[in-house]
Amino acid sequence: MIDASSLSPENRKYLSYLSSFLKETRVNYGYTQEQVANEVKLSRNSISRIERQGLFRIQHLLLLAEFYDIPISQLFMNAEGCD
Repeated sequence: MIDASSLSPENRKYLSYLSSFLKETRVNYGYTQEQVANEVKLSRNSISRIERQGLFRIQHLLLLAEFYDIPISQLFMNAEGCD
């Protein structure tokens, strides 16, 4: 995991966008953090950290994108417009 405080303001914005987007997606699908965690084999605390702080490993982002059936490129294309 990376330390978000060491990132540029622009990259922190991307992390904030991604974490908010993933939380919104989960809520829109009607899942709890526990349900998502069980499906992707992560702890509920990991899902919480991803959604609250944008702290994730790239493989976790890939797992969640696959679970939600979102192309990974879409996550980054959408993040471009988070200004």
